[in-house]
Amino acid sequence: MARVTRAAWLAALAVGVAGCTQAPAEGPEEVARRFYELISAAKAEGGPTPAIEAYKLVDTRHGNLNQHQFLEIVKRYPPDFKASVGAAEVKGTQALVPISFPMPSSFGGTYEVKQLLALNLDPATNAWKVDFTGDTHGASKDDLAATARERKPDR
Repeated sequence: MARVTRAAWLAALAVGVAGCTQAPAEGPEEVARRFYELISAAKAEGGPTPAIEAYKLVDTRHGNLNQHQFLEIVKRYPPDFKASVGAAEVKGTQALVPISFPMPSSFGGTYEVKQLLALNLDPATNAWKVDFTGDTHGASKDDLAATARERKPDR
């Protein structure tokens, strides 16, 4: 009888733990869209408040970008900056969201910039955070060094 009780208790515990892992309130596309809407508002309004709110969506666990540096980068965006956000590709705790936005060309007119925005799931808040500097997306320094060692010099 004690084994049945222990098994039932372990099953209930497993169900309880599984129920605690909920999906984030906002998906990566919504976070990316809100991030760029705040940056657009900062450019349109000219004040730092929306940009400071956008910075709160940045994954500060990785990289060395502080709020002042972020604000300086946003200041350089064009005055009518607006980004389009596509569908996210989610792999575990990381997501890639395609974005595009027009940029002024030095030859006149504009051209469209297409990029992938990386987001990371913050385990402490269970919320998607923007990897603004791209520190967690792509090859790590160790991967690049290993690739360089494997390559043979061209002769």
